[in-house]
Amino acid sequence: MYSSKSLLASLLAAAPVALAATTVDDSQCDCYLSNGTKPTYYANHMFFDFRALSQYASIPDLISTIEGNANAGFTSDYFNWESEFGQTWGLQNWSNGDADFPMQNSYNNIYIQENTDDVPGSDTFLTMRTARHDGFQTASEFETIEQHQYASMRMFARTIGSKGACTAMFTYRDAEELANVQEADIEVLTSDADNVIHYTNQPSYTDEGGEVEGATETVTLTDGLKWSQWATHRLDWTPDQTVWSVDGLQTAVNSFQVPKDASSLIFNAWSNGQTWTGKMDEGGVAYQQIQWIEILYGPADASTCSKVCSIDETTELGKPVLKGANVSNESRCLSSHKMRRLK
Repeated sequence: MYSSKSLLASLLAAAPVALAATTVDDSQCDCYLSNGTKPTYYANHMFFDFRALSQYASIPDLISTIEGNANAGFTSDYFNWESEFGQTWGLQNWSNGDADFPMQNSYNNIYIQENTDDVPGSDTFLTMRTARHDGFQTASEFETIEQHQYASMRMFARTIGSKGACTAMFTYRDAEELANVQEADIEVLTSDADNVIHYTNQPSYTDEGGEVEGATETVTLTDGLKWSQWATHRLDWTPDQTVWSVDGLQTAVNSFQVPKDASSLIFNAWSNGQTWTGKMDEGGVAYQQIQWIEILYGPADASTCSKVCSIDETTELGKPVLKGANVSNESRCLSSHKMRRLK
């Protein structure tokens, strides 16, 4: 016969099993509820995992001409247009058209790389590269093929390399006039200390070169967080505010000029030699390296959701769980009854 102490110990030992939520497929979710200071219902979920792709891993040599970079092919079949990645994301090869400081995006700068960290947390990761050549800069960018309205974007990433680069995760909707551009972004400047990050609801400047007050916040990370080390960076774009966090710690929030319309979701690594990025020394290279990307996107009407899922309460990265389905009512009642008996 159990003593009260023995029974309590048994209940506590069994609690993790009883409370463990079972992961489900996205087809079993009507909508998704994000956590944080601005919980929001979303209609859709995507997850791209770059941690176990050794079959595609290869570091391509830098290409020394603008034309070569512009015409370069995919670095592996993982990125081609028929792949799962290529059906969602479009790699970019546009140039900035600046004769004084040409910048050329290239497919050659986006590739899968073996993780050779001292204590690797994955087999591989995705690398985005920007490099300074003789007379020009190469860069890398990919964006969603479709535009989306509102999103909770997360990436497990780090930025390393030479000074003079910017790496980013952001939303973007172009406009003919700068004042009408809509963008919410996370930007890392490799010229900064590695605990400084810039969070902005663009535009942050005017055509005349002045600053738009309230658009941007430069944050010094606490708790030892650094953009040069692996961390989960998150941007929550909601109808009335943008919220940013690193490893679950909220770092900034802004309700000023929040983007309103459907936008592209974009990742990039670049430098244009101007005031924002600075100019990278010739031969310099910088990288944004990403182990995974997870995004909730599109507005959902909570009143129509009978099966609400969470990606924040899951025990398996990339797999949602049904909210409130982790413990049955019968189990709750039984546990409550047993605990009352122990008092």
